Amino acid sequence: MGKVLRGALLTVVIILLMILVPSPALTEGLDAAGALSIPIDADKAYPAIEENYVSDTEYRDETLHVTIEKDEYLETEIWIARVKIAHPSQLRTAMAGRYGTKRTASVATMAKRSNAVLAINGDYYNFIGYGVVLRQGHMYRHRPIIQYDLLLIDDQGDFHPVREASMEVFNPIYESFGGAWDGGGRLVNILTFGPVLIMDGKLAHEEFKSRENGANKLAQRMVIGQDGPLSYVCVSSEGPESGSRGLKLNELAEYMLGFGCHTVYNLDGGNSSTMVFHGEKINSLETKKVRAVSDIIYFASAMQP
Repeated sequence: MGKVLRGALLTVVIILLMILVPSPALTEGLDAAGALSIPIDADKAYPAIEENYVSDTEYRDETLHVTIEKDEYLETEIWIARVKIAHPSQLRTAMAGRYGTKRTASVATMAKRSNAVLAINGDYYNFIGYGVVLRQGHMYRHRPIIQYDLLLIDDQGDFHPVREASMEVFNPIYESFGGAWDGGGRLVNILTFGPVLIMDGKLAHEEFKSRENGANKLAQRMVIGQDGPLSYVCVSSEGPESGSRGLKLNELAEYMLGFGCHTVYNLDGGNSSTMVFHGEKINSLETKKVRAVSDIIYFASAMQP
């Protein structure tokens, strides 16, 4: 009986070790915090597991949680995507083609190519020939200009807005992150469009100047905000093209105050404003219009297949 008991106890110990100690396949790619990561220079992320789309409005796995909501504000339909990630590398950008070309593609096409769970249009860097284009740690364009606010995203997934980013304003900030002419140091992505809507939890501008962003126009718009560590909110407001009133920039800024974000940044709007979840465009379906753009911001799973 003693040998049988010892054998049974040994079997229990082995089973417990198998449960509690991760296999080498699971530990591969783990960082110090125990979160899976995606290489910064990877062309695409790991594919999402279909079963983790728990509904038409939610995705959940051990590294990523996305929920989709609808709201209405000032007679305008609004799509809200709330995102939580386990590792900063899950917040990524992708381009339609090699930098230097004028290639564009739909957000859905780039989302599929990148294995994105959620994707939104970026800043359409091809639309202007100046500003800063840093994508996945690589510097493509270093021409900051005072007319534009920038959004800096560091290797912790944190947002750092820079208002009226002239060369004199931007360069010292960039260098403080270890940025150089060929790379961003601790910065992973920099977007040029704006303006910044919310900064340090407060409205960033007393008034919005009308430039390419059409500040005073009732329009379809896209913004991204950060409301906590590795926690984000993407908001797409509909416009007159889809039967909604549309929002001015100051109205959207006021609306975004309700999310508790410390930073909210305006992205390219109008027909460029696109939100894709589970491979499908979910906003402005009434218009039937799909504008090809130069780049996307997306969130992906870090679960390796």
